[in-house]
Amino acid sequence: MVSLAKTHSEQKIHTPKARSIREIVFGVNDGLVSITGLIVGVTASRMSAHHILLAGLAAVMAATVAMGLGAYLSTAAQNEYFMAERKREIREVHEVPEEERREVEGIYRAQGFTHEQVAMLTDHITADKERWVDFMMKEELGIPIDSLDNPWTSAGIMALAVVVGSIPPIAPYIMIGNPQVALLWAIVLAMLTAFGLGIAKALVAKTVWWKSGVQFVIVAGIAVVVGISAGHLLSHIL
Repeated sequence: MVSLAKTHSEQKIHTPKARSIREIVFGVNDGLVSITGLIVGVTASRMSAHHILLAGLAAVMAATVAMGLGAYLSTAAQNEYFMAERKREIREVHEVPEEERREVEGIYRAQGFTHEQVAMLTDHITADKERWVDFMMKEELGIPIDSLDNPWTSAGIMALAVVVGSIPPIAPYIMIGNPQVALLWAIVLAMLTAFGLGIAKALVAKTVWWKSGVQFVIVAGIAVVVGISAGHLLSHIL
């Protein structure tokens, strides 16, 4: 019982953080990589600094709205699926309680409890149908009840993360009039931001920080290479 309580406590502490870091890392990385690729591409196509900045800001607005709405829709869809599964479990608890009770017993036996402990724990869980349904959601389906996120919160976090990720490649073009000098600073800032984002992800995930940083730098580097190639190609075609 102590181990179960500890697991539940740790889950309450760490699950929200894990869900938030998903939106933050995804949003910042998307804003950083997509806007860096665009900025590098239009600079390589020899557009003026003014037009480069306009193109970058327009892309930031489009990416922010698109990613925010995407996060809203995906979270809402996930919640609908979770609630549909919960309704199914409620129906089964009321319509086939003996079968559901055997499933509870099977779960506890698989966790290594003795016959007496299985009987005691099963009686406790099935004594309250709300608790019973929550147990089946978590242990049978792997869906804890606190997995339901607010779609608007997810959308807001994602949109803000995209804006934050877009700042490093955009900022040099606001402060520097020379597109080529601004491009150099944009690439440097993008790479430093990518490496820092990788370190932040590693600290949360408790993985090797430098490997994570290098992974993010490689992704940003690919965006730079693709942007330069596309920019030069388009400048010749158009």
